[in-house]
Amino acid sequence: MYRLITAGCVLALGLWLPTLTAQEQAADNPAAQKLNRDIPRHKDFLKRIEQSKGEGDVVFLGDSITHGWEGQKAWQEYFGPFKPVNLGIGGDQTGHVLWRITDGQELDHLNPKAAVLMIGTNNIGGHTAQQIAGGIKAIVEELRRQKPHIKVLVLGVFPRGSASDAERSLDQITAGIKPINEELKKEKPDIKRLNALVRNLGQQRGTIPAAKLNKKVAEINAILADLDDGQAVFYKDIGKEFLDQNGGLSGEIMPDYLHLSARGYDIWGKAIKGDLEKLVK
Repeated sequence: MYRLITAGCVLALGLWLPTLTAQEQAADNPAAQKLNRDIPRHKDFLKRIEQSKGEGDVVFLGDSITHGWEGQKAWQEYFGPFKPVNLGIGGDQTGHVLWRITDGQELDHLNPKAAVLMIGTNNIGGHTAQQIAGGIKAIVEELRRQKPHIKVLVLGVFPRGSASDAERSLDQITAGIKPINEELKKEKPDIKRLNALVRNLGQQRGTIPAAKLNKKVAEINAILADLDDGQAVFYKDIGKEFLDQNGGLSGEIMPDYLHLSARGYDIWGKAIKGDLEKLVK
């Protein structure tokens, strides 16, 4: 009888106990805590924004992968008409971006029509998929709070993996061995050339099989998809664009299986240009 009454009391309490607000949930999430990023690059952002008088229809927020757009031919080719502003900082986690757009005031003198957000990969080692997605949600909510008319394109975390899991194809190995064998057939092989060929063989970029890619990425992205409301926040996962027909990640696209090559940036630009054209209208 005692157990029955206790269970009933708990059930009754559940009917009136308030649920946590979004702010309270964020407060309990380590990935949604502000992390100070008052470093030279952040200060440089503020100066550049001031000098440009807040010019820019689209801002890109993120970590080193976004930072890496600088110097890429594809940046102007795909985004030039949007007067894009690159606010990517290498090493950033969700908490750093959250600090930069609040205490760091990076958006104060900007009035962009759209924002591209790609963040979370640097959280993977220390936070759960749910926490990381919650940190990204906190950034989106802050963007919407500060800029009520902004459209946010949330990109799924890009695929990644460990270089030690990369495998070379038979064709790659055969092509690498061929010049070594040709040199060895000579009466007096060139030792320096042989050493160079062997080094080149060891540096060949392989492909990480689909089964060995980081699994937390898919978990994060599955949660992020729910942020899309079809009106102000839009979610897009372009991860498959970087993979081969078997779902593997090639070193030609991501040399270190995390950061993009020029070819990778071209793929990214092509994949979202049309989305931005719609969002800035």
